[in-house]
Order: sequence, then structure tokens, then C-alpha cells
Amino acid sequence: MSVAMKEAVTLIKHVLEDNGYKYKYNDEKYSFDLSFSLSKTKLSSIDIRILVRPTSSDPNACHRIMSYGTIDMHADADCMVQVCEFLARANYGLSLGNFELDHSDGEIRYKVSMNCKDSLPGYDAIDDLLGLPVAMFNRYGNGLLTVIMGVAAAKEAIDKIEG
Repeated sequence: MSVAMKEAVTLIKHVLEDNGYKYKYNDEKYSFDLSFSLSKTKLSSIDIRILVRPTSSDPNACHRIMSYGTIDMHADADCMVQVCEFLARANYGLSLGNFELDHSDGEIRYKVSMNCKDSLPGYDAIDDLLGLPVAMFNRYGNGLLTVIMGVAAAKEAIDKIEG
């Protein structure tokens, strides 16, 4: 592991341990896995994976740190179009991160990514990698559930959340 990659991993471990979070670290993939309870939605929990990635031109340099927050619920074929619209409407205007939908299996996740090519991010930025996916699913989770279950259309669910 390069010095830059090691520094990024050490920084993330420091933030996680300072906050008392339990996590698993995969030394081969430079990835961290942890889970959080969701308190403001009927979704029960979110799994967070943080990835430290090198540049393509220099495998020794840390280029990007990303986090993915995924939930247990998936969109099936019957609701895929409405879930797509819901997530697109939710994404509009977000300044950091975005929702994603895997059309092959219906996985729904929230991604946050930061460039660290020239310097490591600060403690608060690493904390955002964890907090933003949790906050976004807490904010949009119940509306997403209504769309997945066919109770509300995408626009109606977003209007209720953002109105």
C-alpha cells in the first residue's frame, strides 16, 4: 500500500474510531463496511461502504474516496419507472452526492464521492461520507417506500417531502 493510500485509510479509521463506529476493513479492496439505523423513516437500516481508490495513472496515489449507502429494499420491474422518476426528482438540486438505481437488480443507493488527488480531505468531509447517505435516506425513505409499494406516484411523493 502506498503512503497516500495508507494515509487515506488511516484518516478514515481515525474518524470511525473517534465516533465509536463498529466497522469491517478489507485490506485487499481498501474498503470499510458499517451499518446505521435509520430513525426518521420506516426503512430500518442502511449499509455504508467506503472505498479508497488510486488514480488510474498512478496506483500509488489516492485519487478518490467514495461512499455508497444501500438499503435492503429494491425496486422491482413493476415500479422501476416511478422509482427512477422519484430518484431523479430527489437528485435535482442536491449539492453533494446523488441517488442511484441499478436497473439490473433494482438496488437503490446514495453515493458521495470526493477527489483527494492533491491532498487528503478533512475530518468533516470524511464524516460527510457517512452522514449524507443516512440523512438522504432519512429524508426520502418514506416517500421512496410509497412509490415502491405503488401507494403514490413519484411527483406526488417528492412534492410531499419537499413541499
